[in-house]
Order: sequence, then structure tokens, then C-alpha cells
Amino acid sequence: MRSRIQVIILGIISLLLYLFLTKISTEFNWGEGYADRPILTYLGIYFSLSLLFFAACSILSKQPNDRFIFWAMIAFGLLFRFSILPAQQIQEDDVYRYLWDGKVYANNINPFEYSPSEVHEFKELRIQNPETYYEVYNERNERELEQLAELKWATPTSLKYLERVNHPSVPTIYPPMAQYVFRAVHFFQPDSILAMRIAFLVFDVLALFFILGILSKLELNKNMSGVYFWCPLMIKETFNSTHLDIIGISFLCGSIYFLVHNRHTLATFFLALGFLGKLYPAILFPLYIQACFQHCRKSEGNPWRTTILNSLFFVGIIILGYVPFMEIGLHMFDGLKAYSLYWQSNDSIFACLLFLFKNLPGDLSSITFLSNSLPVFLSKLTVVCILMGVLIWLLLKNTSLIKDPQIFLKQFFILMALVFLLSPIQNPWYLCWVVPFLCLFPNRSWILLTVLVGLYYLDFYFDYQEIQSWSQWIPWIEYLPFYLLLAWDFRYKNKTLETKKNNEMS
Repeated sequence: MRSRIQVIILGIISLLLYLFLTKISTEFNWGEGYADRPILTYLGIYFSLSLLFFAACSILSKQPNDRFIFWAMIAFGLLFRFSILPAQQIQEDDVYRYLWDGKVYANNINPFEYSPSEVHEFKELRIQNPETYYEVYNERNERELEQLAELKWATPTSLKYLERVNHPSVPTIYPPMAQYVFRAVHFFQPDSILAMRIAFLVFDVLALFFILGILSKLELNKNMSGVYFWCPLMIKETFNSTHLDIIGISFLCGSIYFLVHNRHTLATFFLALGFLGKLYPAILFPLYIQACFQHCRKSEGNPWRTTILNSLFFVGIIILGYVPFMEIGLHMFDGLKAYSLYWQSNDSIFACLLFLFKNLPGDLSSITFLSNSLPVFLSKLTVVCILMGVLIWLLLKNTSLIKDPQIFLKQFFILMALVFLLSPIQNPWYLCWVVPFLCLFPNRSWILLTVLVGLYYLDFYFDYQEIQSWSQWIPWIEYLPFYLLLAWDFRYKNKTLETKKNNEMS
């Protein structure tokens, strides 16, 4: 009874804080009042929510069979989401690109072909430099740009939102599944951030459904799904920042659900959809193939045949996803190329690697390789080598999904966690890909990181107050406590295993 009352109290206080967050969001008006934005107040709310989240996780972990707590957790999780749905964007503007992409695609124009800047500038280019204009654009391009210009001026909201698109000179980077979702949202309600958030809520609830199914299949505590459903990071980044990662996360959870139920074709299908939502899950595919091979080897039939067919199926689904956009060839990846070459934000390990290579003897920074300075290229190469090395090591361990499903799925956790930690771009919403795994493996250092990564928004405050020199310390405050706790837990775990082994031998 005491635990039930505690969950209710935690839920009510959290709900009030989310309502307060919605209230202060009205002070985050796009393009104005930057120095007066209540960023520190927002961070105070976020960290308060995180403390309540920690307390809730502790209660949920100790009450595996309490149905009242389970349904209370679900009800409050939904209330948290509903309370923040109408809030204004707090320091994030990716959603304006989503809405524009959906509008472009809904009008049967390839969203990967034109950048917003081209829509703004093509008429001026045609007047001032017609020779260059007609070298770049053909009759079809001109017709489509004219159509996009009409869409731009169709309503005041349309014009306002297009002008808010960030990196307007870069074509969209968002992959096909995201484009299908954007188009569907535009069909129901054009230029609506609320409609986009409601669509994301559908994927969010679907992800929860799959997480519950995974926990049930593995006979784990289903109340630990609250690590996902009450996580302030998930709620803020999905339903206030309105980031699309929930699309791919939902499909990834679905693929794992079908995998643990040994339905390998469906697992492969959902993994491919997850890849089409955002490219991260591709690194897990070799482990899916290994699991499929192991399963088929224990049953009747040719394991090689089934494994090859599943691999072709995975590739085929991805190709089908890209087919509607292939008319422009490799230009379809221009935005993604710019993103992968030049973006760097809030990174930890990658920043250390870059510092190391920049300080090697010789002026390496003056050397360019594959459009990157040599230190940047060497840092990226090191990251790829680490990821591939860990993947090969996990494959060689040959862990069986059938015999040890938890240990097998922990390999997924390790890989997705490394993808985040090694990335040159460690935006807070990228960490959301790790959160579903914390329901299965509630590692306290990673749960702590879901809180600390919120300090990313402190960089905006320092920028607006013109004390940018302080920003260099933010990653240290974000990541150092996490890495120290992670190392401590790893050491403690190894020490415990060693003690247990010695006791067994004696």
C-alpha cells in the first residue's frame, strides 16, 4: 500500500511539473527574446522531474507483480504526454523541416531534391544570372520550384514555418519512413506541430506495447517499462522538441519483440523499417542473421537458405522504401552527406579522439582526406573500427538467443550504446535509442546519463548571455559523472563475479 501511495504522489508532482513546463514554454518564442528565455527554469524543472523519475524507478523495480502500480504508471505516463502536447517548442526547431518535407512530398515532389534556400532564391537567380540558372535547372525543376514557391506563400503559417527551417541550404536528411509519416501528417492536418506530436504518440504507445511484450516473454518485471514511459528525456524530446527518433525506436522495439518470439521474418521486416526511420539499427543486422541461423539450425530445413533469404528480404525492403525517391539518383543523399561530413555536436569520446589526432606531430589539420581534415577523418575511422571490432567480437562469442535471450539482447544494448557514445553528434534525443534497453537492463549509469544529457541546453543559455567560453565545460559535466559511475559499476560487477567464482571453487 505504501508503494502505491508513493507512486501516486510521484505521478501527481510530476504531472504538475509537466504542466508548469508547458506554461513556461510560452516564453520560448521563435526568433525573439533569446536573452530572456527561462532556460535555467526549464533545467530546474527537468532535473526535478528526473529526481522523481529515479524514485519511481526504484519503486517499480521492487514491485514486479503489483497491477495497481502498473496501471498507475501507464495512466500517469499518458497524462504527462497529454499535458505537454500543446506546449511551444523549447529550443528545438527540427519539426519545421518535418512539416515542410511532408508538404513537399504530399504534392508529389521529391523532398530530397530541393533545399528550402532554393525555393527562396531560384527566382532571383533566374533574373540575375539566367545562364547559371538554366545550367542547373531544367523545365521540370522550374515547374516544381514554382509549385513549391506557391506552397510557401499559401498561408501565413506556411511562410512562417518554412522560414524557420534550420540549415536551409541543405536538402533534407530524413530517410524514407520519416517522409511517409510526414506526408501522412500533412494529409490529416497541414502545418500542424500538434498533429505531428499526435502521430509520434501513436509510435510511442506502440513502442511501449512491444517493450511490455518483450518483458513478458523474458519473464521480467513488466513494471520496469516505466523506465521508458516515465523517462523525462523521452517525453521532452518526443513531445516537446518533436524529434522523429520515436519512429525508428518503435520499429526497433517491434523487431526485438518478434525476434524473441522466434518470428525472424517479421523481426527482419521491422528492423528494415527501423532503418528506414533512422539508419542506426543497421549495425544490429548481423546479430539478427546470427540468431536466424541458430534457430534454423536447430529446426528442420537449410539454415543457410533461410538466412540468405532473410538477408535479401532486409535489403529488398530498404530498396523498396527508397524507390519513390530514386529518380534523382545519388543526389538523394546530398543532405545526409553534408550531415555526416560536417556536423559535430555535444560529443565526448569523438572530441577526445579529435583532440588526440590534432596534437600529433606535424600539421595534420592542413591535410584534407575525403572532404574532411585528416584529424577528423582519422577520428571517424577510429570510431568505425571500434564499432566493427566490438560487433565482430560479439558475433564470435556466438551467444544463443534460444538459450540466453537476455544475454543475447544485451549485445544489442552494447552496440546501440556505443553508437551513441562514439558519435560525433551526441544530441540528447539520440540517447532515446538506448532508453528501451534500460527497461531490460536498468543500468544506473545510463539512467543517470538520461538526466545529465539535458545539460546540453545550457549551451544555449551561455550563448545568449554571451559567456560562450563556459560552454566548453558542459560536456565534462554531462559525461564525466556517467563514465566514472560506469567504470565503478563495471569494476564492482567484476569484483562480485570473481568473489562468487572463488566461493564456488572453495
